[in-house]
Formats: sequence, C-alpha cells, structure tokens
Amino acid sequence: RLSNADIDLHKEYVGVAEAVQEAVASMHNECDRRVEVVRDGELAPVALDRRLVRLAVKQILDNALKYSPAGKPVGIRVHAGEGSVAVDVTDHGKGISVQEQTRIFERFYRGPSIRQQIPGSGLGLSIASSIAQAHGGNLTVTSRPGETTFRITLPVDATGERN
Repeated sequence: RLSNADIDLHKEYVGVAEAVQEAVASMHNECDRRVEVVRDGELAPVALDRRLVRLAVKQILDNALKYSPAGKPVGIRVHAGEGSVAVDVTDHGKGISVQEQTRIFERFYRGPSIRQQIPGSGLGLSIASSIAQAHGGNLTVTSRPGETTFRITLPVDATGERN
C-alpha cells in the first residue's frame, strides 16, 4: 500500500532531526556499528507524518547498514535546503553503478551483484521514495566507489502538497 500515490498522511509539526533520532534509536539493536547523526543548525519544525518519515529513514538506514562494511560508520546529516529540510544517509560501501542507480527505487528491484549475497525484498527504497513523494518531497541517490548518499528532501511549507 505504501507504493500507492494516495498515502494517507497524519501530519503534525515535527522536528525532522528528532524524527531521525527516533528512527536511529528504534534500530539500536540492529546497528552493528556507529551511526553518527549531525544536525546543521536550528531547523524549523515541518508538517509531516512522523511515523512514515521514521519508516523512510529506517528503510534507508537499514540499506546503509547492509551494504557497507562492518567497522565503518554510517553518517546521517539533517540540514536546511531551499524551502526544504534534507536528510542525508551516507555509507562507505562499494557504491552503486550508474546503471543500477536508475532502477533502485523500483519495487522489487535488487541489483544482480548483490541479489545472492545480501537478503532483502527490493521494497525498502521504493517505500522510502513513496513516503517522500507523498510529502511533496523526493528521495535521490549519489554514489561512487566507497561512498553512497541517499537524500530525503521534505518541503518546509505547511501543506506538503505534491508539485
């Protein structure tokens, strides 16, 4: 149902950094390494569905933990953009090829290089992307060998209407 464009949002004004901290704390038992959360300055509360944004962050963090080497920290940075708040989740794994970057947000897609090595359903990034879009934002990726960053961008406006 989360892939549906008609996700029912229950919005409240929330500090995005606090929602991110809650997502990280809820995964404490699953984290086998350090997760560093950095907030750039004071950020205004944003009208969002706290539960769904936490779920999106958890999906992305889970991927970062799966696909990066043990012993390497995962970084999360919460910062203001132009009319938005962004959450960057960065891991230090092998990276994602340009060809795969165009497909990783598709439901059930799993790259051929990891399909047999790492368990998963191929739904996590699709779910996170749908949640961001339902808030009027987006989920993007930048990747190179040794560093991949997923960015959730959420609009600061009170309506969160889709553009």
